[in-house]
Amino acid sequence: MAKIEILQHKNHRFMWLDNYLWMWDTPQEKELQKELSDQSFGDVLVAGYGFGILPEYLSKNPKVKSVTTIEKYPEVIDKMKEAGQIHGKIIIDDFYNISEDKKYDCVVGDIWPDIAVKFLKDYLKFKSKAKKLLKKNGIILAWGKDFFEYLEQKKS
Repeated sequence: MAKIEILQHKNHRFMWLDNYLWMWDTPQEKELQKELSDQSFGDVLVAGYGFGILPEYLSKNPKVKSVTTIEKYPEVIDKMKEAGQIHGKIIIDDFYNISEDKKYDCVVGDIWPDIAVKFLKDYLKFKSKAKKLLKKNGIILAWGKDFFEYLEQKKS
């Protein structure tokens, strides 16, 4: 069971997951999530719910047909239900365990602690699983994708 704590400071929320600062809803974060939403279309699968910023933007995007989020921690969803901030369909499961039978036009990831070199392997693991969930001509989007793709190319 994960320990979820949400702290408020100057009209912004900060979510701690097992005493690790996991996410926040600052204007910069909202801008990044909006950019991911704007690139999305069709049936979208989101790995990681967080504050629900991305699912909310996706639900308002006219190019998006459906939004499904895989969230590993039911405690996160419980906290967001308390705040009345649930958008789209929610599946409680580990992204890496979900069936690959259903395919999506976009798979969006935000399940690593930070955009840093040490999390490249987490991004690559996500990317590998996401490829198996894509429809033909589908796309993978992710928090920090450009940075991680640069690191991956540099390694090659």
